Amino acid sequence: MSLKEKLEICTICGLRPHKFPLTTDYTTLYTRLEHEIRASIFVGYTIFQSGMAMGADMEAARQVRRLKHEFPHIQLHCFLPCETQADNWTEEWREPYFNLLEEADEVYCLQTHYSNGCMHRRNREMVDKSQKLIAIHDNFTRGGTAYTIQYARDKGLDIITIDPMQFRAP
Repeated sequence: MSLKEKLEICTICGLRPHKFPLTTDYTTLYTRLEHEIRASIFVGYTIFQSGMAMGADMEAARQVRRLKHEFPHIQLHCFLPCETQADNWTEEWREPYFNLLEEADEVYCLQTHYSNGCMHRRNREMVDKSQKLIAIHDNFTRGGTAYTIQYARDKGLDIITIDPMQFRAP
C-alpha cells in the first residue's frame, strides 16, 4: 500500500447543536475545523466523510463542498444511517441537508428506516473506511461522537479533537 492510499479517507463528526455551549463562537470554531480539513488535504487526504447529522457533521460537509472549488480533487462522501434520518427535522435543517446530499460525490444509506443502533453502525462504517478522524467534541459529553472517537481510537486512527469549550464568544 502506498503512502497516498494510507492517507486517503478522513471522517469528520461532532456534537449536535443542542450539545454546544450556549456561548460558543461558531465562527472561530468552524474556522478551526476548516484549518484541520485544509491540513488534512495538504498531507494527502482526498475523501472526507460526514454522517450528515445536524450540527458539526453538516458544517463539515458544507466546508468540504466549499473547499472543492479550491481543491477539485477532494470528495465529499455522506453516510446516512437510514433514509428517514431527516424526517422529523425542521425545514431550517432539512433544506441544507438535501442540498448537501445532492452535491455530494457519494451518498451511502445503510437502511431504509431508523432502528436501534443504526447511528452507531453508520459511525463504525465510516471509521472502518478511514485513516483519520476529526471530531468536534468537549471530551465529556456522552453519545455518538464520544462512541465514534473511542471506536476510532480502538482502530488506531489518527484523531484530532476540537473542543468547542475553547471557542466561547466574548
